[in-house]
Amino acid sequence: MNTRVRKAAKKAGRVASAAGKKASALTNSATKAVTAMVKKQQRKRKMAKVVKTAKRVGAVVATAAAVTGAAFAVAKARKPTKRFR
Repeated sequence: MNTRVRKAAKKAGRVASAAGKKASALTNSATKAVTAMVKKQQRKRKMAKVVKTAKRVGAVVATAAAVTGAAFAVAKARKPTKRFR
């Protein structure tokens, strides 16, 4: 009788520890999944910022080029002044 009780207690302990390990593994995998999702969102956000900045810089460069080109065109179109007569 005593041996049966000990065996049953031992088995119950094993089952409980196995369940605990599985629960822990499940928690770990869920944590990893959430962390991966958060990192992915952060990467997306960072790339969106980079793209936005690149667009701004591109627009500024294009505007500067247009202004410079217009200035050159105006300078070429004007008649040269005769400084030395």
